[in-house]
Amino acid sequence: MSFLAVDLGKITPPAGTVPQAGDPNTFVANLISNGISLLITIAFVIGLIWMIFAGYSFIFAGDDPKKVSSAWSRIYWGLIGLVVVVSSFALVKLVEVVFNVSFLSAPFKLKP
Repeated sequence: MSFLAVDLGKITPPAGTVPQAGDPNTFVANLISNGISLLITIAFVIGLIWMIFAGYSFIFAGDDPKKVSSAWSRIYWGLIGLVVVVSSFALVKLVEVVFNVSFLSAPFKLKP
């Protein structure tokens, strides 16, 4: 007996669940779209908070050259982080335009 010939039956959801209408791929596509948007937003907010703390450390460094150098280093790396986040957003937008798809705007779909 072949495994391909076995009828496994029909899977029914448990009682009390709400049936989901539409294409199940839409859920996955929206999950990816929302995930990309969430990650870019969180990364940008973290970068801004990093820059604020770096500015405070620069302000309160006083005349200590070691603290001033550390604060400048934090500001430098914070700016690099923000540039990376903004360029990743720009890259996603570029992919949307070049391949005529929509990642960041709901619903996630291929444009005709």
